[in-house]
Amino acid sequence: MRLSSIISVTSATLALVAVTAPLAHAADVYVPSQRVCSAGSKPSYACLKVSDVKVSAGENVTFSGHLFPKARKNLAQWTKGDNTVCLTRYEAKPRPDGGWPSTTLDGACSVVRKDGGFSITVGLNRKGTFYYGVEMGPCQGSAGLCGNGDPGLVGVGSNKGNKVLAVTTS
Repeated sequence: MRLSSIISVTSATLALVAVTAPLAHAADVYVPSQRVCSAGSKPSYACLKVSDVKVSAGENVTFSGHLFPKARKNLAQWTKGDNTVCLTRYEAKPRPDGGWPSTTLDGACSVVRKDGGFSITVGLNRKGTFYYGVEMGPCQGSAGLCGNGDPGLVGVGSNKGNKVLAVTTS
């Protein structure tokens, strides 16, 4: 392969990543909400809602949601039919570089029903305001998929109306 071809392929790949993986920046304004859906497609790719937006530490909160057909198909490939999703937690402010690192909450996973619905009940012990999302469970797909794919379904910076699922624990 000629050097110019390699540069063209690399440039196209970087451009595709920049378009398909929007990063949230510190200047972005987010709207705390009790229900969020992923942006960009109709019908939505995935939606997530929470039973309460303010709780005492250790109190159970129920997160429920729905995956639409394309998300269910991607999940089946990612988990090799396990169809598990897990809750993720984000800090309420981005890093100085604009990134929003997330933590997958151990034990806060659920199998997605055939109709696309799921429910996760969890006690939130960490005090403060956090944003929540949901991602595909442990990757069991191909090495290429697991190494290069994005397990996110609903998170921060990719929801309709710049909404974020926010819960405050006191």
